[in-house]
Amino acid sequence: MTKNCSIERSPVITIADVSRVANVSMSTVSHVINGTKNVSEETRRRVMAAIEATGYTQNFIAKALKKSETKTIGLVISDIRNRYFIDVIYAINNEAAKHGYTVLLASSDDNSKTELEIIKTFHERRVDGIILSPTTDSENNSVPFINKMGIPVVYVDRMPAANGDWVGTENEKATEALANHLISLGHKRIALVVGLRGINTTEERITGYKNALSNAGIPFDPHFIVPGESRSEPSKTKTKEMISQMMSAGNCPTAIIAANNLMVLGTMRALQELGLRVPEDIALVAFDDFEWADLFQPRLTTIVQPSEQISLQSIELLVRQIEHGAPAQTITLQPELQQGESVRAI
Repeated sequence: MTKNCSIERSPVITIADVSRVANVSMSTVSHVINGTKNVSEETRRRVMAAIEATGYTQNFIAKALKKSETKTIGLVISDIRNRYFIDVIYAINNEAAKHGYTVLLASSDDNSKTELEIIKTFHERRVDGIILSPTTDSENNSVPFINKMGIPVVYVDRMPAANGDWVGTENEKATEALANHLISLGHKRIALVVGLRGINTTEERITGYKNALSNAGIPFDPHFIVPGESRSEPSKTKTKEMISQMMSAGNCPTAIIAANNLMVLGTMRALQELGLRVPEDIALVAFDDFEWADLFQPRLTTIVQPSEQISLQSIELLVRQIEHGAPAQTITLQPELQQGESVRAI
């Protein structure tokens, strides 16, 4: 007679076993484990003792599948080499951990098709939500997919043409303040070096610049708008070339506003190659501060974006969406003007 071979398996300890040993209901055990309801200290001790005695361990994978939660957040950045985003990434990662979430990071390199593939991959991996720094064409690619799949999302920095949570910096009044600072010191020929045209951050900063000129009675000269790029390396190269052309064309500006930290680098390189000193030959101010800006001599006058606050607010909004289905909010944070020594009166 042939014996059937069988593998002896260890018994699976369930919440029912814990409730039997502790002599309480399964719902009471669940409340103790998840902290969802107050129970007496004596009952809590009995349940914890029963958990230890039985060796019960929560099946977190099963729990995640049941609740459709993985405690992960996808973070998609348009340019991971941009120093501003490095600060945002660091703060978001720390803040997410406080809420019990792990962050999965990817960079779209400001390519809308790459961005969509990343978001699809994150969705397949069952992330609970996404924080997205949109590309220049997100509303035609990623946004429809996000809306169709009902993925909780918070947009940071740029705001695509879509409804949803957004956290970012006020751009218009902040750039106007930079221009007003230059105007107050006698500057009238002021150039603005901006990022890629057509995105809300760029256009809002141009509006602020124009408002300052208009309020001061200074005619707007379109030749003083220098368009840049949206990615790190192309931006530095293109900005340097455009600045060099403008400064060689006559009727040079006496001051330059660099509309983000990438524009600062290209502008500084161009000025150095042209042998122009800041602020002796030309004034320079910037929208964005960054850690190594202290190495610049003289210290730049800058608009400082509240990257830590942006990160904190974006995580809070996303967690509310994930856990409570909260309605969409738009949060605009005020940056701060920090005066350095890169401007002098004329």
